[in-house]
Amino acid sequence: MENLSFIQNVIIFIALNAVGLLAINIKNYGKYISYALSLISSLVFFIMLYAKDSFAIGEQFSLDGNKILLLKLVSLLNVMMILINGYRSFKNVKSTILISYMFLGGVFLLGANELITFYVALETVALVGYALVATSDLEYSKEAAVKYLIQGSVVSVIFLLGVAFYLGATGSLSLTAVTVNNQELYVIAISIFILTACFKLGAFPFHAWVADVYSNVSLGNLATNFFISKIIIGFKFITLIQILLLECDPHFQDILIRVIQVIAVMSAFYGNIMAFIQGQFKRIIAYSSVAHAGYMLMTICLNPEDAYEKQLISYLVLYSLTATGIILILNQFAQLNENKDGRNILTSGFYRNKILGIMLSVFVLSLAGIPMTAGFAMKYMLFTNYFKEGFNIEATSIFISTIVGLAYYIRFVSDLFTEDEEKMKLPVLKTRFSESLVHVIILVSIFTFGIAPSLILGLK
Repeated sequence: MENLSFIQNVIIFIALNAVGLLAINIKNYGKYISYALSLISSLVFFIMLYAKDSFAIGEQFSLDGNKILLLKLVSLLNVMMILINGYRSFKNVKSTILISYMFLGGVFLLGANELITFYVALETVALVGYALVATSDLEYSKEAAVKYLIQGSVVSVIFLLGVAFYLGATGSLSLTAVTVNNQELYVIAISIFILTACFKLGAFPFHAWVADVYSNVSLGNLATNFFISKIIIGFKFITLIQILLLECDPHFQDILIRVIQVIAVMSAFYGNIMAFIQGQFKRIIAYSSVAHAGYMLMTICLNPEDAYEKQLISYLVLYSLTATGIILILNQFAQLNENKDGRNILTSGFYRNKILGIMLSVFVLSLAGIPMTAGFAMKYMLFTNYFKEGFNIEATSIFISTIVGLAYYIRFVSDLFTEDEEKMKLPVLKTRFSESLVHVIILVSIFTFGIAPSLILGLK
C-alpha cells in the first residue's frame, strides 16, 4: 500500500499539472485554474511526504532517511515559490507548471538506485531548466538557452558513456551493493560522473554556461534554479560519488580525490575573483555560485556519514534559500529600473525601502560568512570538517578565496546605503505579502542557524 500510495500521488501530481497546462488558455479564468491545480498538486505531494518516513518502488527507487528530510524541505520551498510566482500573468503560471515538473524530476533523481532512472530524472530536470531559460523573454534568453542546451546535450552523451563504462566494470546498472570486476573501467566511469557533477553544479572549468544563463533568465526562474537544481542535484551527486569512491582501488581513489580537491580550490578562487570584477548583479550571483560549487565539491572528499549528510543538506538548503532571497529582492529593484541589470539599481535602495534594504544586507552578509549568520555557521562547519579530515592546504586555500569574495558582497551593502539624489526620488519599493513572508522566513532561518547552530547540527 505504501508503494501504491506514492505512485498514486505521482500520477495525481502529473495529471493535475497536465490539466493545468491545457486549461491555461481558457478565456478569462484559464490562468487561475492552472495556478490552482499546480498549487493543489504540490500541497498534496507535500502532505504525502510528511505522512510517511520512507517510500520505495522495487529496487530501482527508494526514499528514506536524509533523502526524505531533504525532499521535505525542497517540497516546502516548492510550495513557497509557487505562492511567490502568483497568478497575475500567464508567464508566471506557465513557469509555475514547469517548476512543478522540474521538482518531480528532482524527486526521482534523489531516489534513483540505478543509472537508467538516474539518467531520465537528471535529463527531466535539465530539459525544464532549458525551457525556463528560453521562456524568460529577455533580449538574449533564446541564445543563452540554445548554448545551454548544446553544452548540456554534450555532457549528457558523455554521461551515457560513463554509464557504459560502469556497466562494463560492474556488470550492473545498480548504484547499491555493486561488485567491481574491472577497476580501470570503474575509475573511468567515476571520472565521467565527477565531470557531469562539475557541469551541473557550474564548477570551474565546466562553468561556461553559468554566466550566460544567469544573465539571460528572469530572476524568478533563476531563483527556482537555486532551490531545485543546486540542492537536489548537488546532494545526489556528492553522496553518490562518495559511496562509489569507497569501491575504488586505494591508489585510484587517492588520484580522484586529489583531482576533486584541485577543481574545488580552482572553482573557489576563480568564482570569487570573477564575481569581484563583474558589473551586473546576475553575473555576480553566477560567479558566486561557481565559488560555492567549489565549497560543495570538497565535501566529496569526506567519508560518507549520516552527520556529514545532514550538514550537507543544511548547507545546500541555507545557501540556496539565502541566494533565492537575494535574487527576489534584486528583482524588485530591477523592476523600477526597466528590468535592467546593473550596479546602479541598488544605489540609494535603503532610502526607498528601509526594511527591504536591511534584509538584503543581512542576506548578502550571510553569504559572505559574517559571524552570527547562517553563512558563517555553514562555512565554519565545512572548514572544521576539512581540517578534521586532514585537508589543511586545500581548506586554507578555499578560506583565502572567501576573503576575496567578501569584497564584492560588501559592495552590495555599500551601494544600498550610497546617497544619490536622483535615485532617492524614485518610487518607494513595495512588496507583496507572499514575498514579505518568504523574506521573513529566510531572515529567521539565517539568524537561527547563525546564533544557535547546535540546535540543529550539533555544532559547538
